[in-house]
Amino acid sequence: MIHIDIDADLNMVDDNDRNMAPCPAGSTSFEVGQVAVAGRPRAWSWVLIDEISDTAVYFHQISAKEAASYGDLVSIIA
Repeated sequence: MIHIDIDADLNMVDDNDRNMAPCPAGSTSFEVGQVAVAGRPRAWSWVLIDEISDTAVYFHQISAKEAASYGDLVSIIA
């Protein structure tokens, strides 16, 4: 099962054609340039975080190959 980092409607984009979603509650661990998984369990994507504001996170979708270039894509969830 995939772990979704950012709950997002991947059809929602801003004027710069970036996806956006409300900042996940209580999450301060995101950084610009970080790879994450966004979407919902039935429709998700690897994403690269472009900007973080007080209320939203902005990102663009990337391929698994590009995501892997940033590091290991598998983590163990305890």
